[in-house]
Amino acid sequence: MTGSVDYLARDGRAYITLNRPEKKNAMTNAMFDQLMQCYDRAEHDDDVRVVVLRGAGDDFCTGHDLAEVGSEYGETTYDDKGRPRKPSQRARLLHDKRYLERFERVFKFLKPTLSLVKGYCLGGGLYLAEGSDLVIAADTAKMGHPEQKLGLSGAAYFAAWEMMTLGPRKARELLLMADVWDAQTCLSAGLVNKVVPLDDLTEAGEAWAERIVRLPRDGIVMGKAATSLAMDSLGITSQFSYGHVLHALATNVRYEADEYNFMKQRRDKGVKASNHEREAFYVKKERA
Repeated sequence: MTGSVDYLARDGRAYITLNRPEKKNAMTNAMFDQLMQCYDRAEHDDDVRVVVLRGAGDDFCTGHDLAEVGSEYGETTYDDKGRPRKPSQRARLLHDKRYLERFERVFKFLKPTLSLVKGYCLGGGLYLAEGSDLVIAADTAKMGHPEQKLGLSGAAYFAAWEMMTLGPRKARELLLMADVWDAQTCLSAGLVNKVVPLDDLTEAGEAWAERIVRLPRDGIVMGKAATSLAMDSLGITSQFSYGHVLHALATNVRYEADEYNFMKQRRDKGVKASNHEREAFYVKKERA
Protein backbone atom coordinates (compact mmCIF):
# COMPACT_ATOMS: atom_id res chain seq x y z
CA MET A 1 0.00 0.00 0.00
CA THR A 2 1.21 3.51 -0.84
CA GLY A 3 0.15 6.86 0.53
CA SER A 4 1.03 9.19 3.36
CA VAL A 5 -0.40 11.91 5.56
CA ASP A 6 1.78 15.00 5.36
CA TYR A 7 2.22 17.72 7.98
CA LEU A 8 3.30 21.35 7.67
CA ALA A 9 3.06 24.00 10.39
CA ARG A 10 3.47 27.70 9.67
CA ASP A 11 1.87 31.05 10.49
CA GLY A 12 -0.32 29.61 13.24
CA ARG A 13 -1.71 26.90 10.96
CA ALA A 14 -1.10 23.18 10.78
CA TYR A 15 -1.77 21.85 7.29
CA ILE A 16 -2.56 18.14 7.25
CA THR A 17 -2.72 16.64 3.77
CA LEU A 18 -4.10 13.22 2.87
CA ASN A 19 -1.66 12.24 0.14
CA ARG A 20 -2.73 9.32 -1.99
CA PRO A 21 -4.26 11.02 -5.03
CA GLU A 22 -3.95 7.99 -7.32
CA LYS A 23 -6.50 6.25 -5.05
CA LYS A 24 -8.59 9.37 -4.42
CA ASN A 25 -6.94 9.53 -0.98
CA ALA A 26 -8.51 6.28 0.22
CA MET A 27 -7.12 5.73 3.71
CA THR A 28 -5.26 2.64 4.86
CA ASN A 29 -4.93 1.79 8.55
CA ALA A 30 -1.33 2.97 8.35
CA MET A 31 -2.48 6.34 7.00
CA PHE A 32 -5.06 6.67 9.78
CA ASP A 33 -2.25 6.12 12.29
CA GLN A 34 -0.19 8.84 10.58
CA LEU A 35 -3.21 11.14 10.70
CA MET A 36 -3.48 10.72 14.46
CA GLN A 37 0.22 11.53 14.82
CA CYS A 38 -0.35 14.74 12.86
CA TYR A 39 -3.21 15.80 15.12
CA ASP A 40 -1.01 15.05 18.15
CA ARG A 41 1.75 17.28 16.77
CA ALA A 42 -0.68 20.11 16.11
CA GLU A 43 -2.27 19.85 19.55
CA HIS A 44 1.08 19.94 21.36
CA ASP A 45 2.36 22.95 19.42
CA ASP A 46 1.20 26.18 21.10
CA ASP A 47 2.01 28.11 17.94
CA VAL A 48 -0.67 26.18 16.03
CA ARG A 49 -4.09 27.79 16.40
CA VAL A 50 -6.03 26.05 13.63
CA VAL A 51 -5.74 22.78 11.69
CA VAL A 52 -6.49 22.80 7.97
CA LEU A 53 -7.30 19.30 6.65
CA ARG A 54 -7.14 18.78 2.91
CA GLY A 55 -6.63 16.14 0.23
CA ALA A 56 -3.97 15.96 -2.46
CA GLY A 57 -5.10 15.86 -6.08
CA ASP A 58 -8.71 16.22 -7.15
CA ASP A 59 -10.43 14.64 -4.14
CA PHE A 60 -10.66 15.00 -0.39
CA CYS A 61 -10.97 11.35 0.70
CA THR A 62 -13.00 8.32 -0.38
CA GLY A 63 -12.82 6.75 3.07
CA HIS A 64 -11.23 3.50 4.16
CA ASP A 65 -9.48 1.59 1.38
CA LEU A 66 -11.91 -1.16 0.38
CA ALA A 67 -8.98 -3.51 -0.21
CA GLU A 68 -8.50 -3.59 3.57
CA VAL A 69 -12.17 -3.86 4.48
CA GLY A 70 -13.02 -7.37 5.65
CA SER A 71 -9.50 -8.22 6.81
CA GLU A 72 -9.32 -5.53 9.48
CA TYR A 73 -10.42 -7.93 12.21
CA GLY A 74 -7.22 -9.95 11.98
CA GLU A 75 -5.95 -13.04 10.23
CA THR A 76 -8.46 -15.68 9.16
CA THR A 77 -8.75 -18.56 11.62
CA TYR A 78 -9.93 -22.09 10.88
CA ASP A 79 -11.93 -24.72 12.71
CA ASP A 80 -10.77 -28.31 13.33
CA LYS A 81 -11.98 -29.30 9.85
CA GLY A 82 -9.99 -26.59 8.09
CA ARG A 83 -12.97 -24.35 7.38
CA PRO A 84 -12.54 -20.56 7.74
CA ARG A 85 -14.18 -19.06 10.82
CA LYS A 86 -15.75 -15.65 11.09
CA PRO A 87 -13.91 -13.18 13.34
CA SER A 88 -15.09 -13.27 16.93
CA GLN A 89 -17.22 -10.47 18.35
CA ARG A 90 -14.29 -9.66 20.63
CA ALA A 91 -12.05 -9.04 17.61
CA ARG A 92 -14.75 -6.99 15.91
CA LEU A 93 -15.41 -4.81 18.96
CA LEU A 94 -11.74 -4.19 19.68
CA HIS A 95 -11.02 -3.11 16.10
CA ASP A 96 -14.14 -0.97 15.72
CA LYS A 97 -13.51 0.75 19.05
CA ARG A 98 -9.99 1.72 17.97
CA TYR A 99 -11.26 2.79 14.54
CA LEU A 100 -13.96 5.01 16.03
CA GLU A 101 -11.51 6.55 18.50
CA ARG A 102 -9.66 8.09 15.54
CA PHE A 103 -12.73 10.06 14.49
CA GLU A 104 -13.45 10.93 18.12
CA ARG A 105 -9.91 12.33 18.28
CA VAL A 106 -10.72 14.70 15.43
CA PHE A 107 -14.14 15.61 16.85
CA LYS A 108 -12.76 16.47 20.31
CA PHE A 109 -9.53 18.14 19.14
CA LEU A 110 -8.63 21.05 21.41
CA LYS A 111 -8.23 23.61 18.64
CA PRO A 112 -10.44 24.72 15.74
CA THR A 113 -10.35 22.48 12.66
CA LEU A 114 -11.20 23.37 9.08
CA SER A 115 -11.68 20.86 6.27
CA LEU A 116 -11.31 21.92 2.64
CA VAL A 117 -13.37 19.48 0.61
CA LYS A 118 -13.15 18.93 -3.13
CA GLY A 119 -14.18 16.02 -5.29
CA TYR A 120 -15.15 12.85 -3.47
CA CYS A 121 -15.65 12.96 0.30
CA LEU A 122 -17.14 9.58 1.19
CA GLY A 123 -17.46 7.17 4.11
CA GLY A 124 -14.58 7.66 6.50
CA GLY A 125 -13.63 10.78 4.55
CA LEU A 126 -17.03 12.26 5.35
CA TYR A 127 -16.54 11.38 9.02
CA LEU A 128 -13.32 13.40 8.99
CA ALA A 129 -15.18 16.38 7.54
CA GLU A 130 -18.09 15.94 9.96
CA GLY A 131 -15.63 15.80 12.85
CA SER A 132 -14.20 19.18 11.84
CA ASP A 133 -15.53 22.45 13.20
CA LEU A 134 -15.82 24.11 9.80
CA VAL A 135 -16.06 22.82 6.23
CA ILE A 136 -15.58 24.80 3.04
CA ALA A 137 -16.45 22.82 -0.08
CA ALA A 138 -15.50 23.35 -3.68
CA ASP A 139 -18.28 23.17 -6.24
CA THR A 140 -16.83 19.80 -7.29
CA ALA A 141 -17.56 18.21 -3.92
CA LYS A 142 -19.50 14.94 -3.80
CA MET A 143 -20.30 13.80 -0.26
CA GLY A 144 -22.11 10.79 1.12
CA HIS A 145 -22.09 7.37 2.73
CA PRO A 146 -22.26 4.86 -0.16
CA GLU A 147 -20.57 2.32 2.13
CA GLN A 148 -23.97 1.85 3.72
CA LYS A 149 -24.73 -0.37 0.72
CA LEU A 150 -22.19 -2.84 2.12
CA GLY A 151 -24.92 -3.90 4.54
CA LEU A 152 -24.60 -1.34 7.34
CA SER A 153 -27.98 0.28 6.57
CA GLY A 154 -27.69 3.08 9.11
CA ALA A 155 -25.12 1.79 11.63
CA ALA A 156 -23.07 4.97 11.31
CA TYR A 157 -20.44 6.31 13.68
CA PHE A 158 -21.75 9.88 13.39
CA ALA A 159 -25.50 9.17 13.38
CA ALA A 160 -26.18 11.40 16.41
CA TRP A 161 -24.24 14.33 14.95
CA GLU A 162 -25.95 13.86 11.58
CA MET A 163 -29.39 13.88 13.18
CA MET A 164 -28.56 17.08 15.06
CA THR A 165 -27.11 18.75 11.97
CA LEU A 166 -29.43 17.54 9.22
CA GLY A 167 -32.53 16.67 11.21
CA PRO A 168 -33.68 13.07 11.71
CA ARG A 169 -35.33 12.66 8.30
CA LYS A 170 -32.48 14.01 6.18
CA ALA A 171 -29.98 12.06 8.28
CA ARG A 172 -31.92 8.85 7.64
CA GLU A 173 -32.04 9.73 3.94
CA LEU A 174 -28.27 10.26 3.84
CA LEU A 175 -27.65 6.86 5.43
CA LEU A 176 -30.50 4.68 4.20
CA MET A 177 -30.52 5.83 0.57
CA ALA A 178 -26.70 5.98 0.55
CA ASP A 179 -26.75 8.60 -2.19
CA VAL A 180 -23.82 10.90 -2.95
CA TRP A 181 -24.88 14.56 -2.65
CA ASP A 182 -23.47 17.39 -4.74
CA ALA A 183 -22.01 20.52 -3.17
CA GLN A 184 -25.19 22.62 -3.24
CA THR A 185 -27.25 19.80 -1.70
CA CYS A 186 -24.66 19.50 1.08
CA LEU A 187 -24.82 23.25 1.67
CA SER A 188 -28.61 23.34 1.91
CA ALA A 189 -28.60 20.31 4.25
CA GLY A 190 -25.96 21.81 6.55
CA LEU A 191 -23.11 19.39 5.87
CA VAL A 192 -20.83 22.28 4.83
CA ASN A 193 -20.54 25.95 5.78
CA LYS A 194 -20.05 27.39 2.31
CA VAL A 195 -19.38 26.42 -1.30
CA VAL A 196 -16.86 28.18 -3.52
CA PRO A 197 -15.48 27.56 -7.03
CA LEU A 198 -12.70 24.96 -7.02
CA ASP A 199 -10.09 27.55 -7.99
CA ASP A 200 -11.03 29.64 -4.93
CA LEU A 201 -10.96 26.83 -2.35
CA THR A 202 -7.44 27.39 -1.05
CA GLU A 203 -7.92 31.16 -0.85
CA ALA A 204 -11.23 30.75 0.99
CA GLY A 205 -9.58 28.40 3.47
CA GLU A 206 -6.72 30.81 4.05
CA ALA A 207 -9.14 33.68 4.70
CA TRP A 208 -10.97 31.74 7.42
CA ALA A 209 -7.75 30.36 8.89
CA GLU A 210 -6.33 33.89 9.13
CA ARG A 211 -9.38 35.10 11.05
CA ILE A 212 -8.96 32.23 13.53
CA VAL A 213 -5.23 32.66 14.10
CA ARG A 214 -5.78 36.31 15.10
CA LEU A 215 -7.77 35.13 18.13
CA PRO A 216 -6.02 34.63 21.51
CA ARG A 217 -4.48 31.18 21.88
CA ASP A 218 -6.05 30.49 25.25
CA GLY A 219 -9.37 31.86 24.06
CA ILE A 220 -9.34 29.44 21.12
CA VAL A 221 -8.77 26.45 23.38
CA MET A 222 -11.35 27.51 25.93
CA GLY A 223 -13.89 28.12 23.20
CA LYS A 224 -13.33 24.62 21.84
CA ALA A 225 -13.57 23.15 25.36
CA ALA A 226 -16.91 24.91 25.80
CA THR A 227 -18.08 23.47 22.49
CA SER A 228 -17.17 19.97 23.63
CA LEU A 229 -19.08 20.46 26.89
CA ALA A 230 -22.12 21.61 24.94
CA MET A 231 -21.91 18.51 22.73
CA ASP A 232 -21.75 16.37 25.86
CA SER A 233 -24.80 18.08 27.36
CA LEU A 234 -26.77 17.50 24.17
CA GLY A 235 -25.83 13.82 24.17
CA ILE A 236 -24.05 14.05 20.80
CA THR A 237 -20.80 12.53 22.05
CA SER A 238 -22.67 9.42 23.21
CA GLN A 239 -22.18 8.21 19.62
CA PHE A 240 -18.59 7.44 20.56
CA SER A 241 -19.79 5.11 23.33
CA TYR A 242 -22.07 2.94 21.24
CA GLY A 243 -20.95 3.48 17.64
CA HIS A 244 -18.40 0.66 17.60
CA VAL A 245 -20.92 -1.82 19.02
CA LEU A 246 -23.46 -1.13 16.28
CA HIS A 247 -20.78 -1.21 13.59
CA ALA A 248 -19.42 -4.54 14.82
CA LEU A 249 -22.92 -6.02 14.65
CA ALA A 250 -23.58 -4.52 11.23
CA THR A 251 -20.45 -6.08 9.74
CA ASN A 252 -21.74 -9.52 10.75
CA VAL A 253 -25.01 -9.41 8.80
CA ARG A 254 -26.37 -12.51 7.06
CA TYR A 255 -26.81 -12.20 3.30
CA GLU A 256 -29.67 -13.90 1.48
CA ALA A 257 -29.33 -15.32 -2.03
CA ASP A 258 -30.92 -12.26 -3.69
CA GLU A 259 -28.85 -9.68 -1.77
CA TYR A 260 -25.56 -8.14 -2.83
CA ASN A 261 -22.65 -9.48 -0.79
CA PHE A 262 -19.75 -7.14 -1.45
CA MET A 263 -17.22 -9.22 0.45
CA LYS A 264 -17.99 -12.34 -1.59
CA GLN A 265 -17.93 -10.45 -4.88
CA ARG A 266 -14.69 -8.71 -3.97
CA ARG A 267 -13.11 -12.09 -3.24
CA ASP A 268 -14.24 -13.41 -6.62
CA LYS A 269 -13.84 -10.33 -8.85
CA GLY A 270 -11.64 -7.78 -7.05
CA VAL A 271 -12.30 -4.39 -5.49
CA LYS A 272 -12.95 -2.28 -8.60
CA ALA A 273 -15.36 -4.66 -10.34
CA SER A 274 -17.29 -5.49 -7.17
CA ASN A 275 -17.62 -1.81 -6.27
CA HIS A 276 -19.10 -0.99 -9.69
CA GLU A 277 -21.41 -4.00 -9.50
CA ARG A 278 -22.60 -2.89 -6.07
CA GLU A 279 -23.68 0.50 -7.42
CA ALA A 280 -25.31 -1.08 -10.48
CA PHE A 281 -27.21 -3.52 -8.29
CA TYR A 282 -28.93 -0.74 -6.37
CA VAL A 283 -29.64 1.33 -9.48
CA LYS A 284 -31.42 -1.64 -11.07
CA LYS A 285 -33.46 -2.22 -7.93
CA GLU A 286 -34.54 1.42 -7.82
CA ARG A 287 -35.84 1.23 -11.40
CA ALA A 288 -37.72 -2.01 -10.87
